[in-house]
Amino acid sequence: MDETRVLPGNDVGWNTGTTDEVVARHDWGGRDTLAVTVVTATAQLRGVDAIDLPPLSEAIDPDALCQLFAPPARVPVTDGGTRGSVAPSRGRIGFRYAACDVTVWADGTVIVTSA
Repeated sequence: MDETRVLPGNDVGWNTGTTDEVVARHDWGGRDTLAVTVVTATAQLRGVDAIDLPPLSEAIDPDALCQLFAPPARVPVTDGGTRGSVAPSRGRIGFRYAACDVTVWADGTVIVTSA
């Protein structure tokens, strides 16, 4: 059985039949940005420290990436509830970064594979 490489501290990962990939789930409530999750997952796959990778901005605008899939904020109402329901985001974006193919899904799943 092939090893599944999942970032430490992530509880989501699945075996896709290859060891040439890292699967991570971004924690929307955590302190790190989506861009940090992408860089950390890429460093894990490449077996290097994140600081040794080129800036993510050479591949994609990190702020735009974070805004693209950021969960929408709920508007509080005066009675303490929340106004309206928020449908989950859908979609994905793929790009090449540090000799890897990166796919970011709207639910926060980040898949990095060797290019």
